[in-house]
Amino acid sequence: MKKLNNKHIVVGFLFLIIVLHILVLSRLIFFPYPELFIYPYLTANGLLPYEQILDQHFPGLMFFPINLYSLDMRTPEIARFWQYGIILFTHLFIYVVAKKLFKSRNWALLVNLLFLLWQPFFEGYVLWIDSLISLFLLPSFYFLLEWRDKKQASKLFLSGLFLGIALLFKQVVLPLVFLVGLFVWYDSKKFKKILPLFFGFALPTVLMLIHIYSIGVWKDFIYWTVTFNLTTFSRMGRKIPDMVGLIKSSPVFLLAGIAWIVVLLKTRKFKNKLGNTHWLLGIFFVGSLVFTYARFDFIHLQPALPFAILILVFTIRNFFKKGASVIISIYVLASIVVLFSFYKNHVGNRVLFFGEFESRLADKVQQHVGKGDIIFALGTTPHLYQLTNTLPPGNVFVFQFPWFMIEAEERVLTGIINDPPKLVVRDRGANTSGLNLVSYMPNINQYVEDNYVVVDRVDGVEIMAME
Repeated sequence: MKKLNNKHIVVGFLFLIIVLHILVLSRLIFFPYPELFIYPYLTANGLLPYEQILDQHFPGLMFFPINLYSLDMRTPEIARFWQYGIILFTHLFIYVVAKKLFKSRNWALLVNLLFLLWQPFFEGYVLWIDSLISLFLLPSFYFLLEWRDKKQASKLFLSGLFLGIALLFKQVVLPLVFLVGLFVWYDSKKFKKILPLFFGFALPTVLMLIHIYSIGVWKDFIYWTVTFNLTTFSRMGRKIPDMVGLIKSSPVFLLAGIAWIVVLLKTRKFKNKLGNTHWLLGIFFVGSLVFTYARFDFIHLQPALPFAILILVFTIRNFFKKGASVIISIYVLASIVVLFSFYKNHVGNRVLFFGEFESRLADKVQQHVGKGDIIFALGTTPHLYQLTNTLPPGNVFVFQFPWFMIEAEERVLTGIINDPPKLVVRDRGANTSGLNLVSYMPNINQYVEDNYVVVDRVDGVEIMAME
């Protein structure tokens, strides 16, 4: 690779990559998950997570007092800027990590270029919890490299701290924490060397648990984030990889996996710095792939994407030095060809769940109710409460997926009976993964049939008032 020796030129190229990445995303459809709006909104309105807001995720920026709603992410327009900010900082972190790994600004730029090419393809146009995780895993990886080189306990503490912050968002970080702990122990051969990592990890974790206990939802927290995930959700909500998804992800993830195994065979000595670095990359790669365990959607590959690309570049950099430029050129050109149809099909200004239909539905509902009134969304737009400044009956909210409703239908029905909504907004045809949502709420639907009548419609969605 031809070197760019001028630091300012390299910074300019990095800035250009980031701007281009943001520009690309701004031209694609946008899918901010409704959970990022409705959960913080309900929390800000006094509903207790896990006890009244029934959900399986760790608090993150949804259930703490300081959340996305209090931070003013209340519209898809603001959410776009969150997306751009995440991309900006992820590129910067990738650059810092890659520069440390490769001791080269040029190779660090290459990693950023590949991230620009592939990040939108792996549902980078989606804004979800997984979109944020790289902001914590990359610094954790960086400080672990620093500890490996300098053996400073403070670096290990910081690595653990970022892993602990990542855990606040998703409990599937735990396998990665375990693998990192094994790496530190094996590298140092002393159990006490793990303690700074443990204390760093424990700090945000303990603060989260103290908060959960202090608001009185401990039992509900354990049930939804542990028991429910291991039982009902595991049976009904899991989405295993299909052949199409595996093939589409193979140019990055399968190739990275093969590259890692091939290099492993060449660098068997763990204490060798090259082999040591290779193992560390593999630990973060495999550990972040666990995010796809529950549901194999491309958005859940986002935490692993930077590490997959780092593995590919690490392999080329260290084992194909003579033909590196040719390999890189072929891979970049092939990536552009493969990705062309994706970009072509995803260009647009559409915002999923915040389109013209949702706007008309919210306007129609607000013609019948005022701020703070009680309504019930049955099978339709789950964040309708946030769009209309209303609240769910009985202060109980759950996403009406089948795996939730077989557990929560009676609680939701009790809330409807004891705190009758002014309006019920029903979509009989709503479905997910081919499953009709209303059919998993037979008792609720029957109560609505017996007590409410249709007063208006929006594209087949019924707006119902009490008889």
